[in-house]
Amino acid sequence: MKKQINRRDFLTRSVLAAGGLTLSATAVLADHPVDRLKGYAQVEQALFLGINRVKDPHKKSAVEKKHAPVIGVPQQIKAGQSFAVTLSVGEIAHPMGAGHYIQYIELLAGNEPAGRLELRPGLNAAQATFYLTVDKPVTLVAREYCNLHGLWESRLEIELA
Repeated sequence: MKKQINRRDFLTRSVLAAGGLTLSATAVLADHPVDRLKGYAQVEQALFLGINRVKDPHKKSAVEKKHAPVIGVPQQIKAGQSFAVTLSVGEIAHPMGAGHYIQYIELLAGNEPAGRLELRPGLNAAQATFYLTVDKPVTLVAREYCNLHGLWESRLEIELA
């Protein structure tokens, strides 16, 4: 036999279920990277608001020197020939300890993904080498994500020989 539920029980259960969903959504929203990192003294919360780039290449701050990706390519690149692109995180070696590390490095050729490397704490260096072949000039975009200092980006225009 089916048990019928009365209207009062139905409404009570519906309200309780909706309240549970609201509490769950609030818990998820509170789990933002910046909120998780409030206990760390080094966290600069403004760095998590967008993509960070070097403001003045001639006067880089310490954070910029340690986080802005450095793109290394050969002096001459020929159309249709493979070449190496080396991405390093910063001009100064970035720490890769448990509390402060680079989570990933990625490369885009124009708007197309060209490579991505997931990293973990304990590695010696935040560096990756990808191989590309292009047939026309392109902008290389390097991005890296630091768990304490957010997303960083550098660009390099590639001209062909």
